[in-house]
Amino acid sequence: MNKTRIWQGLFWKEAKQIIPLIGMLFAVSAFLIFVWASTSRQLNITLRAAGDIVPMIMPALFAAGAGAILISHEKETRSLRWLASLPIPTRPIVMTKLAVAFAGLIAMWLGCGLLSLVAGLDSGGAGELSEWRQIHPAFWFLHSVYVLLCGFYTAWRNKNAFPALVWIIPLALLPFLFAEIWFALPHSSSIQYTNVTQKTWMMSLVTLAAIPIMGWFAYRAGLRDLQADEPEVLPTRNTLSSADAWRPPDAPVPTAMPFRDSLASLVWQNVHGSPWMSIGLSIPLLAGAMAWLVLTNHIGTPSDWTMVLIQVSIGLALLAVSWLGVAVFAGDGSATRLKFLADRGVAPWRAWVGRHWFAVSLILAITLFIVGIQSFLGTPQNFDADEQPLMFEVSLFTLLAVFAIVYGVSQWTSQVVPMLAASAFLAPVLSLLALVMLSIAGAGNGVRLGWLLLIATLPFVATWWTMRDFMDGRRGWKYWSTMVVAALLFSILPSVPVWIAKSQFPGMPEERVAELLPEARRLSKGNSMNFASMRMGDLDLRDDFSSVLGDVDGETAVQRFHQRDYTSPDTWMVIGNQDDTPLRADTWIIQNSLEMASLAKLRWKQNPNETSKEQFAAFVDRLTTAARRLRLSGRWFDQEMADYVEEWLVTNLSGEAMLPLQSEPFFRRAAEQVAAFDDRQSARRRALLVSWHLDLELPEPGQWYGVSANDDWFARVPANWRAAIVQKGFGAVVDQCLQILEKQKVGGDLEPEFRALHELLGRPGGDFETGPYSDNASSAKNTLHPRRFYGYPAVSWFEPWETEGQEIWQRSQAKTQVEIETESESNVPTEEEVQ
Repeated sequence: MNKTRIWQGLFWKEAKQIIPLIGMLFAVSAFLIFVWASTSRQLNITLRAAGDIVPMIMPALFAAGAGAILISHEKETRSLRWLASLPIPTRPIVMTKLAVAFAGLIAMWLGCGLLSLVAGLDSGGAGELSEWRQIHPAFWFLHSVYVLLCGFYTAWRNKNAFPALVWIIPLALLPFLFAEIWFALPHSSSIQYTNVTQKTWMMSLVTLAAIPIMGWFAYRAGLRDLQADEPEVLPTRNTLSSADAWRPPDAPVPTAMPFRDSLASLVWQNVHGSPWMSIGLSIPLLAGAMAWLVLTNHIGTPSDWTMVLIQVSIGLALLAVSWLGVAVFAGDGSATRLKFLADRGVAPWRAWVGRHWFAVSLILAITLFIVGIQSFLGTPQNFDADEQPLMFEVSLFTLLAVFAIVYGVSQWTSQVVPMLAASAFLAPVLSLLALVMLSIAGAGNGVRLGWLLLIATLPFVATWWTMRDFMDGRRGWKYWSTMVVAALLFSILPSVPVWIAKSQFPGMPEERVAELLPEARRLSKGNSMNFASMRMGDLDLRDDFSSVLGDVDGETAVQRFHQRDYTSPDTWMVIGNQDDTPLRADTWIIQNSLEMASLAKLRWKQNPNETSKEQFAAFVDRLTTAARRLRLSGRWFDQEMADYVEEWLVTNLSGEAMLPLQSEPFFRRAAEQVAAFDDRQSARRRALLVSWHLDLELPEPGQWYGVSANDDWFARVPANWRAAIVQKGFGAVVDQCLQILEKQKVGGDLEPEFRALHELLGRPGGDFETGPYSDNASSAKNTLHPRRFYGYPAVSWFEPWETEGQEIWQRSQAKTQVEIETESESNVPTEEEVQ
């Protein structure tokens, strides 16, 4: 026989089987890599790092699945026994399978590496997975070769693919386990810190030593499995009598029901068809449940060993849930096996329930076990902010949702992809993607848990609906149409509530936009956005601000400290002399200036001399000028800060203690500023319109602080799609504020409008009575606990201070007029002086 033709034929056969797995994993890798690369700026560091290790995970999945496809799949289809019966040596069969698998592994590494370079994955080595990312890729390549040989060994040693896949997991973890044990031994106690490089060297040495050993085991297992069966041992001539030669074989007593299709029979067949697989998948589930309970009840920082054990246990538990779903329509649940039931009239729904019964019961038992133990233990008490459980507790429905998503997508995948080895590795990836997608929809987009549970039932509905066609082996247009529609619904339905919420979110009506936009454009053409920034005086003792210690010696620093004049407004607020230029507010500077102005007032009241009066007058003059220039600004936030300053002026210039200063020039200028009620409303309206127009012109909405909506607006809108409605919501806020101004002008109760604004902004501060607008409504005033909310519009509108400001101006004018008349009368000469 031509050996060259034998080798060519074997290579062709094995390559034809392995190429679909390479193409499938490469397509999934490309999808994941480009998704993570395109969203890396939006994702947090940990999730970005998880995306960066995808190119190292996919070759490992191929290495674990190659043996299942090239060996276990052929065992299930009985083509391997047919191949062994041919006059072909067993050595070429074993060697070609190993060679083709190794070539496919090299192709996977090259393809994933090229995709990583094209996508430019790099998270900077940060995040919780940074230690795993610091391991050199050469080790991951060696480990994938080791996993490949482990997969071949377990596939040769087991009749079914599932036990072979399960046994790969402990064998693959041996290098990591050996390295951890080695560095935990007493001889390594002299090493205070073990870095990643040392662990990588140890794991690489162990893997290098294990590769030839496992390769030899796999090779010998293949040769032994392909050997001819031992002949049956016939009884010797002496043990047979003449009667035995003519005795018919023993036949069992015929049963009254040779075939039973009850649910109990189907469940029994499912469990006993592969009992070791059922046990092997139940143990990781129970271990994962225990690890989850430790994670939600342990207070403090666990050891590295404990954390690694918890993470591995939970990961294996989710993998077990996924493989429970794969086992529904793979192995004993494949179409060729279920056709036996279909030919005997078993109802599709009965077969479907029978295949799911054991897995669903096991998952429900594990869920109830977690919830029951958690209820018995209760929530950990007596912990502060620094000592909290490692993970928060979740509800029963959340656990059921997670299990339902992973299990449902996996059983769906196993029906669509009939090859067990392919679905066993594709199902965990797809179920993880589905879990992440629905988790983002729930936690990030605010989709309700009930809606997510309804979506999680779609995979079950799809497999139940197509069960008859699957059992009969008819996967035509009807079957694939159902699967495509179900996949589209599964992908689209999580976004439907978000689309509805976006469309229903309030905005400025179109007719209102048409009315206000021309005026807003006209006002924006002015100089209201040509700002001058306020700043503080030189309060720092250093010259070099790039250094923490600075470059000033102690004597110079002490001199500068004594030269400071804390009683001067120039130290706290510098705004320049451009009186016609709008001023941009700085909250920190204004707060400090108001505090020092209050201190200057207190000093004047304690010691009312000329010096203290001049210091207080300087602060009042500076604040009056700042408020007047803030009113010139086109930013709505500057108008709010102007209200803040003017409210302070009204509060601190009223009272009997200020009566002696009412005729002073600085007092009259401040009183005139706070009494300009109509000018204040005009400035507020102009700033709202200008800010709204400028926000519409921004390339990205919400990017200009003080002009656009602040980050804490619309807090009840989920964070993931808040940016999509922030511009629309800002228009609604502007419209509501303008309606308040218009209604005040004609007179009327403003409380309904302020309540509507409070709801529109996302109920800041909680209820209306504790929010920023309670002081604006007469029925909700709270004078016991005064509040100051920054960053919200119309916080101080039409409060009593505006009316008090007008009264201060009237009293100042009256007193000034009296003083002028008194001075005039004192200047009139008397009759004696005339004579």
